[in-house]
Amino acid sequence: MFNADASLGSHRWPVVRLRGGSHTEVVLLSTKFFLLTTHWQRVTYPCCGDDCAVCELLPSRGLFYVAVGCNGQVSLLELGAASSSSFEQHAKFVGGGMIVGQVFDVSRRGDKSPVRSEFLRLQDRCSEVPHLELAKRVMALYKFPPPNPGEDIASYERRSHLIAKSRCDRAAQLMLSKG
Repeated sequence: MFNADASLGSHRWPVVRLRGGSHTEVVLLSTKFFLLTTHWQRVTYPCCGDDCAVCELLPSRGLFYVAVGCNGQVSLLELGAASSSSFEQHAKFVGGGMIVGQVFDVSRRGDKSPVRSEFLRLQDRCSEVPHLELAKRVMALYKFPPPNPGEDIASYERRSHLIAKSRCDRAAQLMLSKG
């Protein structure tokens, strides 16, 4: 009765975050980024956008996620604003845009430096990850529920906004009460 379901964690994809001095090869599996504005207070959590009480207390940061193949499995590549811009420019320069199957070498010199990307080749027989699936996998990182069956990206965003608003209001209240 009180046994944990071992399959509960299987809906999360691994996240590729590069540390200084590291590099890896990734295969692009989505044609556009999933953008998410976040706040950091001991943990990272999504900003609700309009009327965010935390925006008055903490700076916000944009994170850009794209689905990639890395080490034989589908993963999420997490990039900051400067890194994502560079990644997208390399993809557009080589192939006219972010095309499924583009293979990149991504690296980072130091912990504070942006992620550098270099196009290597084009790989055949890659399946595209739909944008709603990408959104679902990213939001799972922040413990948001998945989209309902038949729900489109716009209605999923509205529902997630309400959850984020509630969490941001609660976080701001806690921050103000602690001083």
